[in-house]
Amino acid sequence: MMVFYEERLLTLIEQGPYSPLTKKAYRSDVRHLCRNVTRIDVPSMQRYGTLLRTSYASTTVARRLHALSTLFDQLVTERSLAHNPLAQTKRPHPIARRRLHFSYDEVRSVLERITDETIYAFCFLLLHTGLRFAEAHALRLTDIDWDTKQLFVRHGKGGRMRHLPLHDELHRVLLRYLETTSVPSQELFSTETGRRFPAERIRSTLREVSLTQLGRILRPHDLRVTFATTLYHEHETDVLTIMRLLGHRDVRTTQHYILPSSDIDRASVNRLKPTTY
Repeated sequence: MMVFYEERLLTLIEQGPYSPLTKKAYRSDVRHLCRNVTRIDVPSMQRYGTLLRTSYASTTVARRLHALSTLFDQLVTERSLAHNPLAQTKRPHPIARRRLHFSYDEVRSVLERITDETIYAFCFLLLHTGLRFAEAHALRLTDIDWDTKQLFVRHGKGGRMRHLPLHDELHRVLLRYLETTSVPSQELFSTETGRRFPAERIRSTLREVSLTQLGRILRPHDLRVTFATTLYHEHETDVLTIMRLLGHRDVRTTQHYILPSSDIDRASVNRLKPTTY
């Protein structure tokens, strides 16, 4: 029976509107499940949940159970399952961690010390568009309208596409990058042989330069957070606009990207009027 479920779940993943990275994660989730259970029912899922909690961090457990529950709902819809057994399985709440905040100026100070033109242009793009790493990495030359200064995100999360405005300075940076770097393929960011530029090379360069410059590790996702936080706190952009720019479906997700500002908190408290007795 588990052979049937494994094959069916993998088929649903391939046919679903998921990004390549999401499909890869879901396939791993399904195969791990099928290696560790013999039935898809409530007792089996409860035991599986216990197994996960003893082996993985709470964030990983929550993500994996959510993914499986989503797939089980599809099995219920097509009547391959009578009900979703994970509906009754308790899921852990990830422990909130204080996220490091990188100001726009701090990020710029790191980027200005990156000597590789491709990596510099890539990171500059992330900082000024808020793109996900995978979205930027998949960009092609034809996804940019140089006349209208628009960027077409063809491979958004969940298959969602969107158009983004190009920041004036970003427009100049990308043009300079294309003029000074030989791009032998239709990939916007490629190697001299035409292959897509190595993702790990971008991450490692950003990590090394930020450690030297700031004494902290700056990751590509931090640039997306800095983009959202800067728009909100320094440019008073409304949350719904930021949500659309980031490609979120739910404004609550966007709110997690806007990190608190101690300066704004302090200014707000200082506006309190003293009480007179």
